[in-house]
Amino acid sequence: MPKLLNPEHSSLAAHDASEPATESKGADKTPYQLWLVLTLIVLASFAVRIAALVHWGTGAIESEGAEYTRIAQNLRNGVGYVGIVSAGPQVVFPPLFPLLIAAASFLIHNFEWAGRMVSLILGGLLPLPVFGIASRLFNRRVGLIAAALVVLHPVLVNLSFAVLSEAPYTTLFLVAAYAVVRALDHPSTRSWSLVGAAFGLAYLTRQEATAALAISVLFGFLVAKAGIAVKCKRAAAALAMFFVLALPEVMFIYGATGKVLLEGKSTQFFALGERILAAEKSSELPSPNGELDAPSSAPDVASWEPWQTKWAFYGIDANLNMTGVAMRPQAQVVRETHIAPKQLLGFLAKGIRLAIPNLLETFSQKWFGAPLLPALALLGAFGRPWRGPRASTRLFVLLVSVAPVIATFSAFWTQTRYYFVVVPFLLIWAANGLYEIGLWAQESSAAAGWRIVASPAVSQVVIPALIGLLVVVTPLKAIRSPQFIFAEGSPSNQVKKELGLWIGHQQKGPVRLIDLGIPVAFHANALWVKFPYCSADVALRFLDASNVDYVVLRRGSTFTKYYQSWIAQGIPNSRAELLHISPSVDAQYVVYRWHPAS
Repeated sequence: MPKLLNPEHSSLAAHDASEPATESKGADKTPYQLWLVLTLIVLASFAVRIAALVHWGTGAIESEGAEYTRIAQNLRNGVGYVGIVSAGPQVVFPPLFPLLIAAASFLIHNFEWAGRMVSLILGGLLPLPVFGIASRLFNRRVGLIAAALVVLHPVLVNLSFAVLSEAPYTTLFLVAAYAVVRALDHPSTRSWSLVGAAFGLAYLTRQEATAALAISVLFGFLVAKAGIAVKCKRAAAALAMFFVLALPEVMFIYGATGKVLLEGKSTQFFALGERILAAEKSSELPSPNGELDAPSSAPDVASWEPWQTKWAFYGIDANLNMTGVAMRPQAQVVRETHIAPKQLLGFLAKGIRLAIPNLLETFSQKWFGAPLLPALALLGAFGRPWRGPRASTRLFVLLVSVAPVIATFSAFWTQTRYYFVVVPFLLIWAANGLYEIGLWAQESSAAAGWRIVASPAVSQVVIPALIGLLVVVTPLKAIRSPQFIFAEGSPSNQVKKELGLWIGHQQKGPVRLIDLGIPVAFHANALWVKFPYCSADVALRFLDASNVDYVVLRRGSTFTKYYQSWIAQGIPNSRAELLHISPSVDAQYVVYRWHPAS
């Protein structure tokens, strides 16, 4: 497409997206018209998400959502900032999402649905910062295209009614990115203070936002046309506002661990990685062919043998000492883990080697919109040279969109949801790609004498709209598949909720439930106990020591040899009473009532 790439061509130069938005033909709008357009965008966004929620429905709560929602419950009940996955204070998950769930629960007297409504409200507002960023990078027509793609993209639609922190985080992160774009266009101490506040809210949702804040402040310092004193004042204003919002969380972590940290997640990841590396190097630890592992167990984490991961997470010794990181209180793990610089470098090197193949695989998958969405994004980003003051702004958006991806290098595993925040950034670039295709179609068809195609209604509306429709339809089948993350909260997993509610109705007092996952325990309003990675006799002693009331075994799941044996042959103890609950539950679970020794 030589004409598309030739900025000197007369027709396309008039629509050069590097020009100010107000100079683009038909793009300028009065404030009243703009507010009307934004209102219609938001209404359309909520309409699509509510319709999708009604059409697809929900089932059991998501695993991560169970933790955030239990924290909200405990806050409401005066227990404190305590979740379901660990004894004692929760120092890994930041507080804004559970605080919003707790606040919503005053209006919606169901904590699960309070979590879904928080996701729905913030997810429904995502098109607004996307429109703002795209309009400032290119023009308002591109902004409208980008907002429309975000309204309809199935990943973002489904995310809006899942109880996952990525739903509010994605919106808050894009708001923070928009605040930086605006501050670059209109720099002032006030605008950079808003940047710090926006990133502070994003940090209180997911701590990865700190890396993007550092990029933003450094970028603003380097590209701003001002004196050193003014630059320092603006950077200080941003950092000061951020730390004002972050200080309560820092103080909370310090009170729980005795360490001054912005977050406890990276320390937790380091402790896990350290144990995995120890398992890889040691010849004295349980081997894959030893007593513990089932004959054919599926890997728990890609790129790692399952026994290494399970030992690192869930290991206990013969004396029932909790050695696995997930078996110990989070505050204790953070308090006792000390990171040496040399160890950290080796840890990061290993994480990068494992993360890059996963990253490349993710970007080539159907749910991500490959190959169409990445191709359109590349066209929109690099289809013509960057010129004028917008070049630095586009470079910033490119850099800040990479920050969430770099954060995945700090762990030896990754999850699909870690990349959801990248999707709206790609849609912004793809929107400009669609805009450029429309201009190219108009110019090319006019030169060829195709009058119908050359009309603006066809070349700049119909053709981009059809391609845009492919962008939002292509991932649909993949994200609704039983293997994708959204299946966890779909009606196909309603049986988890059914089982949990049944157990919760059996006893009036507190219930302790051992299971491989969290949602059943959440719906039972129970305390969750993790299955230990150990031998069969130690596992039976662990049930006693943990004072469990129910043992939930998942048919088809693999964990250890004893787990497989308990499913096939029953728990070899007279205190284990096999329960028959319902055909739907019994088809997927084996449930035992564990009676006290007395």
